[in-house]
Amino acid sequence: MMRSIIYNFSILCLVLTGCSFEGEQDAGDVKSKEQVPSAPDVVENTTITGVFTGVEEGTRIAFKKFRKEVLVHAGQGVVGADGSFTITPNEPITKGYYQLLINFRSIAIIASPGEEIHIEADLSSGKGYITNAIVNGSENSEILASYFNVIMPIQDKIIALSNQLKSGNVENRGELEGELKKTIQNSNYISEEFANAYSTNLAALSALNNLDPKLFFREFKTVLDNLRAEYGTTEFFRMQNKKYALSQNPRTLDKKQQTTQTKRTPKNSKYKAGDIAPDIVMNDPNGVQRKLSDLRGKVVLLDFWASWCGPCRRENPHVVHAYNKYHSMGFDVFSVSFDSDPNRWKGAIAQDGLIWENHVSELNKWANAAAREYGITSIPHTMLIDKDGTIIRTHLRGPALEQELIKIFGE
Repeated sequence: MMRSIIYNFSILCLVLTGCSFEGEQDAGDVKSKEQVPSAPDVVENTTITGVFTGVEEGTRIAFKKFRKEVLVHAGQGVVGADGSFTITPNEPITKGYYQLLINFRSIAIIASPGEEIHIEADLSSGKGYITNAIVNGSENSEILASYFNVIMPIQDKIIALSNQLKSGNVENRGELEGELKKTIQNSNYISEEFANAYSTNLAALSALNNLDPKLFFREFKTVLDNLRAEYGTTEFFRMQNKKYALSQNPRTLDKKQQTTQTKRTPKNSKYKAGDIAPDIVMNDPNGVQRKLSDLRGKVVLLDFWASWCGPCRRENPHVVHAYNKYHSMGFDVFSVSFDSDPNRWKGAIAQDGLIWENHVSELNKWANAAAREYGITSIPHTMLIDKDGTIIRTHLRGPALEQELIKIFGE
């Protein structure tokens, strides 16, 4: 079975909160702000400078760090008239993965205390991950950039080929499928070679992130064993270690997850696991009628969201990653928007790369018929539905979606 190992560094790490129906806000169902832990015992801080050409003066750059498997705010900068910027983290940092985000684009770095990292890139064209950036002042970041500069164009090609294949009547389907398979194999080969070449460097974790731990267990074990003593407590290491552990002992983790799901009192919906999902019939952005029932025979994620819901937008990369990886195996997404402005709805679909066909809305916010039928009172809210229309699980947020899909399709 063809497996599309597609991953953008920015996809995995997003805040897992929610929006209530009481207002269009980013706070959602979060009851209190997360307390920032005390700064580590580090004297020297890291400064990030650079030049981003092709963007407007005053454009903000967000500096993010990992905390509990998501990216959280750690500082910011502003682009000057000449494209220059300076970012000083809010608190001293420890060696590990960080990310800069600007205009829906991102670049990852591996920063260490006291480094003076300088990044230059032309952002006048292109989208997604920033490739071909010039990175100086951090050997680890330079190594990491060398990997992403090669792997991201290949992943973009995988996505493009996948989109062609899902477009419907494709005369040269066999040829495209063969090209897709070769491209995926190339992605795996490059990631495998990089992991072996830099098995003692934190940058190797990014290569592991693009590999199946069941197939490349030797690379996972070697890299994780090499880095464990010094970096075993860092967030990105823990994420890859968890992925590896799940692949080696899935039954134990699955049983724990299943117990948690069984004990949970259903919220935010009239329906729970084991119920038949009611049909939804609505129009897409082009006025074409779409039916949830038309996707029978596929495993479907029913996703309630809106362009104005910040937590929904932060969940979207997880859904995009799952779609790209499992669509060819029989997975699809049916998105129900609680928007009222058609332009904002369409814009969010384009900006977030929600490339599946089934987007529907009545453009009447919480008065949406599907919201009333399903009893939805806060978003984001998701339901995973099997091929016969039976709800498998609800409230799938962040990595929980892929963990559930692994049970169905494998890694």
